[in-house]
Amino acid sequence: MKKNIDINNYLNDIKISTINAGIKKKPNKEDDLLLIEFEKKSSIAGVFTKSLTSSASVNQCKRNLKSSKEPTVKAILVNSGNANAFTGKFGEETVIKITKYLSLKLNCNVNQIYTASTGVIGEQLDPNLIIKNLNLMSPSQKPDWLSAANAIKTTDTFPKFLTRKCKIEGIDIEIVGIAKGSGMIAPNMSTMLGFIFTNANLPSNILQKLIISSNEKSFNSITVDSDTSTSDTVLLIATRKAKNKVVHRFTDNRLNEFKKCLSSLMLDLAKLIVRDGEGASKFVTIKVTGAVSRKSAKVIAFSIANSPLVKTAIAGEDANWGRIVMAIGKSGQKADRDKIQIHIGNELVTKNGMVYENYSELRATEHLKQEDIFLSIDVGVGNYSASVYTCDLTQRYIEINADYRS
Repeated sequence: MKKNIDINNYLNDIKISTINAGIKKKPNKEDDLLLIEFEKKSSIAGVFTKSLTSSASVNQCKRNLKSSKEPTVKAILVNSGNANAFTGKFGEETVIKITKYLSLKLNCNVNQIYTASTGVIGEQLDPNLIIKNLNLMSPSQKPDWLSAANAIKTTDTFPKFLTRKCKIEGIDIEIVGIAKGSGMIAPNMSTMLGFIFTNANLPSNILQKLIISSNEKSFNSITVDSDTSTSDTVLLIATRKAKNKVVHRFTDNRLNEFKKCLSSLMLDLAKLIVRDGEGASKFVTIKVTGAVSRKSAKVIAFSIANSPLVKTAIAGEDANWGRIVMAIGKSGQKADRDKIQIHIGNELVTKNGMVYENYSELRATEHLKQEDIFLSIDVGVGNYSASVYTCDLTQRYIEINADYRS
């Protein structure tokens, strides 16, 4: 599986345009509006935030996907700097006005236009500003994936994009993914914006099963600050340009390699978001084993990952393992106190319901001084496991979010 090799030669039939529309409040030269165009028969699927205060764009995308048994897409329009969330009827009308204009411009059905917005919540997005800039945009000769990834950033410190190549029935398949996310990251679907593109000849119903399956172990297994965004959107689009025969069953063995590539790309994108967590200095993998179910293992892992006490201890390189014990206990999930085994790196910390007799805090602390931290916890009640990914919590996180709107 090749990664990031001559990325602008991937999926050349997709058109990408970006522009600095002046949506972001802070003066900068970065583009903040992205338009991605496809041929009309491109299929699409998506997963979205479960927030009860979801944005107008999230609501619009959901409606589009439900409007047809085989939804297709002509364009995706993404803006950064303004979430268009909690903006009432005006926010919904803004999306309608923009999508109607773009559908006429591109000569397609309005349900083939998908939008996504990210940025400040509660501020009105000016549809006339978007429309004005749409008229100034023109696609690059080849799809500029780096520019696309840059245009959707908010507090991100670097663009996030990855590629994969695989085969279906011996036919070459390309996959490209871009994502944004740094703060307000917690799993309740996915926790950011993510757009994944492939030339595979796959219908929307198969794409939907693929994205739900891959999302669970990737974007739905990360947390930066336990806060779920109003705007979380992950879309999977297939241009259907590849010559593979159409796959109608999710369990078809012809999809095996594609599934692995897609899951790998989505997990690596999710990890990039954690590595770019606001103010983060450590990347933390938490693996819980010995649970009564995978769901239970994941709940325990997130209880640890979302604990401010655990995260600040990691930031301070303090091997305060009692905070991990606390987080296991507060999860409400089954665990056997006397069988719980905690490892910090390779160092066994607990055994038989107490600190392990050969535990070395010095060795545990040495592990916490590394950039990549690994915590493993066996709760001793079953055979299921789950892994989640997080980062530490530093003073810099407070500074970034205190200054976010100023």
